[in-house]
Amino acid sequence: MKPVAVQFGAGNIGRGFTAQLFHESGYEVVFVESVPTIVDEINRRGKYTIHIVGDGAEDVQISDVRAIHSERVDLVAQEIARAGIACTAVGVSVLKQVAPSLAQGIALRSQNADAPPLNVFICENQLDADQILRDAVLSHLPAELHEYVNSHVGFVLCVVSRMVPLMTPEEKRADPLAIKVEAYKRLPVNAKAIKGEVPPIVGLEPVENFLGYAERKIYVHNAAHAILGYLGWLKGYTYVHEAMADEQIRTLLDGAMQEVSEALIRKHGFTREEMQEHLNDLYRRFQNAALGDTIARVARDPERKLRPDDRLVGTVRFLLDSGLEPAGFCTAIAAALLYDNPEDVSAVALQRRIAEEGVSTVLEKIAGITPDMPLHQCILGAYARLKNGLM
Repeated sequence: MKPVAVQFGAGNIGRGFTAQLFHESGYEVVFVESVPTIVDEINRRGKYTIHIVGDGAEDVQISDVRAIHSERVDLVAQEIARAGIACTAVGVSVLKQVAPSLAQGIALRSQNADAPPLNVFICENQLDADQILRDAVLSHLPAELHEYVNSHVGFVLCVVSRMVPLMTPEEKRADPLAIKVEAYKRLPVNAKAIKGEVPPIVGLEPVENFLGYAERKIYVHNAAHAILGYLGWLKGYTYVHEAMADEQIRTLLDGAMQEVSEALIRKHGFTREEMQEHLNDLYRRFQNAALGDTIARVARDPERKLRPDDRLVGTVRFLLDSGLEPAGFCTAIAAALLYDNPEDVSAVALQRRIAEEGVSTVLEKIAGITPDMPLHQCILGAYARLKNGLM
């Protein structure tokens, strides 16, 4: 009988990344999903196919899968009670909704003296997602089980870097389980958070310097995507690889990434060779035209991406704290403020706020960049230039 991996979320990352790692490691994957059509389709087929495109292109069949609707807390808890591992890929805003069934499953698990520790791998794009989930789980358990959670449950942050573009409505209609991904399948995780033995999972990389890897993801991968997305949108591009081929955008991106690399080297001890190799690999993946990764995907939700702790303003603060100049980021932040995709709810709301309150006020309220900061004027100057078609 195969060990069970409980995967909360059967979306792009759950179905298109972590399930592949668990499947290739010999687990039966049990998805916990809120979309009834996805639950029904997974249970009807018991398998689906991941389409890897670009370098290493192949079709990978993921079998031995089933799904439970997330509202069936009792059934999910039973799976958690016997699971080998668990994983979340639901989005930070939904993370607390995972807690009731996870807590109930942990309570059942605590009744079995032979049950090994349970590690919950957290594939959410936020540095405190582990604490959010831990606190939520504890809030659903009696005080006498809190020590059991502390000693037997690992809340393990992960750095997810596989790129999974959004499927088009036509592709979803043709196959609701279809998913297209790149070949990259490394999963760095916080080694210090693992309880018991490290699970033998394909692609899993326990790292001691986890904060370094997590900050590199935000300040390099995520920030680079934002730069390409917002400047690419202003230039009328549809795909990420088109923005990568634009000389002006690429020059700005290179300058920004060199500054960020230097800051990461100073803080976390990465070597220059490591950082350059990381950038080269990332750029190669961004240029994967077969992936069809869209500007709309990497630019979506500009209000979130302009927050003080996110990929643009957060990176600027990181650079300034390191004594470095945020080269290119004034232009990138200004471009985000100009992102007016009518199909993006957040972009529509942002443009409405700017029209009503003015760009200076919105920059202060959303990004925390006040008028007395030199950065404020730098961004407003870039905003004016971009609005007039100048980069």
